[in-house]
Amino acid sequence: MTKLRHIIVGIITLIYLMLFLSKVEISHGIFTVLLSIILLNQVIDEWNVYKETAKKIHLLIPITFLVIIIIFLVSYILF
Repeated sequence: MTKLRHIIVGIITLIYLMLFLSKVEISHGIFTVLLSIILLNQVIDEWNVYKETAKKIHLLIPITFLVIIIIFLVSYILF
């Protein structure tokens, strides 16, 4: 499962880099989806490292991701 996740993130990163370097105008939605997938992968990796080491510094990215999701949902519901 981890290998598949890393392959998917690698493909998404290549797509983003190709769009960025070719200076193609991408919509806000596509940009958000691409970066959300990359961030979600990082959250999963950091959570796995936290479970192995129990160092609280590895909770920084997962907690930040939850805050971003909450802010996004609140702003989507209110506006």
